Amino acid sequence: MKKLLVSAPMEFLPDLKEKMRKKYECTFAYQVGEKEISSILKSNDFDAWLVSPCPNFQIDGKIMDLCPSLNIISTPSTGSNHINLKDAIVRKIDIFSLKDSETVNTITASSEFTFNLMISTIRKTPYAFQGVKNGEWRESEGKYRGRELSGLTLGIIGFGRIGSNLARYSLAFRMIVLAYDPYVQISNPDVTQCNTLSELLPKVDVVVVCVHLNDETFGMIDGNIFEQMKDGVYFINTSRGDVVNETDFISYLMKDKILAAGVDVISDEFTGDKNSHPLIQYSKSHDNLIITPHIAGLTYDSERKAQMAAYEEIVNYLNYK
Repeated sequence: MKKLLVSAPMEFLPDLKEKMRKKYECTFAYQVGEKEISSILKSNDFDAWLVSPCPNFQIDGKIMDLCPSLNIISTPSTGSNHINLKDAIVRKIDIFSLKDSETVNTITASSEFTFNLMISTIRKTPYAFQGVKNGEWRESEGKYRGRELSGLTLGIIGFGRIGSNLARYSLAFRMIVLAYDPYVQISNPDVTQCNTLSELLPKVDVVVVCVHLNDETFGMIDGNIFEQMKDGVYFINTSRGDVVNETDFISYLMKDKILAAGVDVISDEFTGDKNSHPLIQYSKSHDNLIITPHIAGLTYDSERKAQMAAYEEIVNYLNYK
């Protein structure tokens, strides 16, 4: 019987967990740290690894070398920056992610959350709730006054699955939608496609980043990009933290060029000390930055689909190995 290491969350999917046990010799190790996972890898000849999409360490060559029998690493996420892909190629380990898979188009959790975070940022919802917990009510209404979505102009950077879904949701709320994506020909007649970011940025009230992290997009949202935005813009990022130059981001938040922002991701998310992270530190003393802990895809529905797709890829791979 082949061996499978599972560090992806499975406790709420007992049927899938049992299915795995019947087919493979399984080791379940969710939410374990690098030291423990290293010990598990050294002690077993795993054929495959179904990884957590948000480990607290980088899955790099040092980790991979602990288990030379490993043939495939499958992640139930579209992003793969928690895995060192170059190290995997050198070791001839196949990597599967949901990006470009058929399953990913059935998952709407991240798209819905992006829309939710946009509304929460514009309407200051988390701060209003905190005010109630602090004993405030309408006497503090000046702090919590926001904007209607209707009539605002939205600029979407990246028009893949999440960007295109976000456009549909936003159009239903009567927003004006512009989008930039040099790799997509937008067919929605209600979305204006811009040829450059310089064409889009000065026209929009809300900027939402929906790109995949790669060498081209790493640090692409920097001071030059922020400078081209309207004064008092709303900024949302649910893609990856490393897409944004966070030093520049904080600078433009501090001078209110960005009126308010909502992010679900930060840089060095899988390896850094989150409590001392500059964005988290900034948010503790300012009321114009909402940060959520990378939960855009965190629903029972989406995770079931994602875990199943990642597991089935392993099954298909090992069946032909």
